[in-house]
Amino acid sequence: MRSQVRWGIALTVIGAVIAAIAIVGLPFLLIYAVPLIVIGLALIVWRGREETIEAIRE
Repeated sequence: MRSQVRWGIALTVIGAVIAAIAIVGLPFLLIYAVPLIVIGLALIVWRGREETIEAIRE
């Protein structure tokens, strides 16, 4: 598994845990949960794009 995918999964899971805690009783934690989930999903969705860009340059 690539490093981007590992980080993406880790950040998404951490964000989901924080979101669950926020729903239970600390809603201000959503400020941290939402960006972590978005960044994690972005890392997973756009993995490998740099290889495509490099291939086009060559």
